[in-house]
Amino acid sequence: MLQPYDFHSLIILNIFYLIIISLPILHIIHFRGNYKIPFPSIIRKFTRYEEFFMKLMFKILNLNFLYKYKSLRFIPEAISKLAGGIIQPSLYTLQELKATLNQIYKNNGDFSECYSAILLRPCPCRDAQRNYSTKLPNVTDVLFTTNKKEIKKNKNNIFITKEQLFKRLDYFDEMGLMHIVLGCMGQEGYGLNICNCHKSVCFVLKAVIGRGIQGGLKKSSKIAVVNAEKCKGIEDCGKCLTRCQFNAREARDNKGAVIEEICYGCGLCANSCPEKATTMIARKHYHPGYIPIMWLK
Repeated sequence: MLQPYDFHSLIILNIFYLIIISLPILHIIHFRGNYKIPFPSIIRKFTRYEEFFMKLMFKILNLNFLYKYKSLRFIPEAISKLAGGIIQPSLYTLQELKATLNQIYKNNGDFSECYSAILLRPCPCRDAQRNYSTKLPNVTDVLFTTNKKEIKKNKNNIFITKEQLFKRLDYFDEMGLMHIVLGCMGQEGYGLNICNCHKSVCFVLKAVIGRGIQGGLKKSSKIAVVNAEKCKGIEDCGKCLTRCQFNAREARDNKGAVIEEICYGCGLCANSCPEKATTMIARKHYHPGYIPIMWLK
């Protein structure tokens, strides 16, 4: 039987977890168009303090005892499954992402409309932790918004064209950042957020890789495979092992093999393979996920 102190502690923890549930949802609707969501005025005001609540998220993520005991661990696991089911954070390969964006912005020669919809801003995870890199890009968060008039253009809010975005995505991929897409796809870009992430700073990746939280990130529709005959060998290359943030690559007979069970299909290894020995193929039994359509007009 729980002692009063323990009971009160659990109540406080549950309040924190309720906040965590709301944070991914609030992050998705930040800088967006009109949504059919409950209590819109409250939520809009809440998003002004996004950085504060993300700081709280990281503090909770760093509480080791929450993940050490099964009696407490099931709570973040359940919340991760719930939040992940709503906003569907999903990995995309670079090629897959570009193809999707070309479907959203079909007018490839005229960027007049999409110019007002694509916003590049600093990584909110870095801002929350004050963890800025001198080696990796810091301005990596891509938002698709219809609220351009409400956003001041400055060094932290950069409006770019699709052409410019593709160049940034190429650079992010080259630097070893993975492309995580949140929300659903649509002609106007509603609810679409591209987080270009690294496990050293990203909340989602820290939770999935560092804490082993299940359901926090959906694997991509692709999975890596290796042609051993084309592989130069780990001693002569080994890029795939250093590029994989999920530790899904290992050396077998001096070749870069794939651990299929933990491969999330980010494509970083395939994009950097000099001999094209690693390629991405369709993942079996893959089902895409989307944000509830009822939230959108």
